[in-house]
Amino acid sequence: MRWTAGEASESTLDAAPPSVGFGISCALAAMPGARVAKLKVGLYEAIRDSLTVNMLLSALPDLRLRLDANRRWTCDRALQFARYLAPGCLSRIDFLEEPCGRPDDSLAFAEQTGIPIAWNESAREPGFTLHAVPGVAALVVKPSLTGALARCRQTLECAQEFGLTAVISSGVESSLALTQLSRLAQWLTPAVTPGLDTLSLMQAQLVRPWPGCDLPLLSWAQLEPIGTMP
Repeated sequence: MRWTAGEASESTLDAAPPSVGFGISCALAAMPGARVAKLKVGLYEAIRDSLTVNMLLSALPDLRLRLDANRRWTCDRALQFARYLAPGCLSRIDFLEEPCGRPDDSLAFAEQTGIPIAWNESAREPGFTLHAVPGVAALVVKPSLTGALARCRQTLECAQEFGLTAVISSGVESSLALTQLSRLAQWLTPAVTPGLDTLSLMQAQLVRPWPGCDLPLLSWAQLEPIGTMP
């Protein structure tokens, strides 16, 4: 009864039978902590995006948002977006990923609005050097676009050394690859919620099922060979 009422705690579990205490404590350990969501912006009018952010954060008081504009805005359009955000919402925006087409414009946006930004695409461009810059809060790392595991780890550790939040994110991976990314995130960024919600772009899962996904699961035997070696 205490479990269903949300009253289970370490002290109450001590009084429970060992098997019950173990089972419920495992369930508690698996429950998500902070409620974090990622929202794409820049697809519609900037004001519409602002109203959507306001609505979500108003309706869900314990929600935090990571926003991603995919470089769709000019600096003026990004500033228009910021002007229509409710003041009470600003502290619950973890960062806005790549708001502008030019990195300098994104930095100017962060300076003028106080909304922290995150690098993603910019960090993979030639000549980019990661360092601590006012207004930059995070680095989003897509391992499948970054390279070998050692390189991914080096990139994540570099971000952490500069005081940035390092976020592991998916591109367009199968359920098999997503399970690897989730393990990588648990290993290298255990305190940070990764961004792995891209399986909806697929028509099926591959080899390993993804929790909560109802897409059909394909085994290796069900996959048609792409070709044969000459």
